[in-house]
Amino acid sequence: MQISLPAIFAIGFGGFLGAVYRYLLANLLQNHFKPEQFPVGIFVVNVLGCFLIGLLAGIFEARNLMNTELRLFVFAGLLGGFTTFSTFINDSFLLGKEGEFLAALLNVGGQVLVGLLFVWLGYLLVRFFV
Repeated sequence: MQISLPAIFAIGFGGFLGAVYRYLLANLLQNHFKPEQFPVGIFVVNVLGCFLIGLLAGIFEARNLMNTELRLFVFAGLLGGFTTFSTFINDSFLLGKEGEFLAALLNVGGQVLVGLLFVWLGYLLVRFFV
């Protein structure tokens, strides 16, 4: 794969937007809960990101949208910046470190299983309605 300047800008701009949206949404949600209770903000961001990636992947496939820069902008940039696997792992680690093993396991299991479910749901919605 050849690396091009438009591709780099597409990923960079998408990543900037995704990271900003992640920060705003996660903080908005987390402000309604005590931070030490459960990382609900990042949980919701990751599940929503999984749903969006399934939905948009289905749309891109169904509509045969093969524009490289658009795909890079959406998937590597916007959704890559929005979803936060490393933050999710760190939150789970910190919960375990503080002795909150059940919350850590619920966080890991919930995000992985619910994330897979929502990728499938997003993709399935496109298959039925597009």
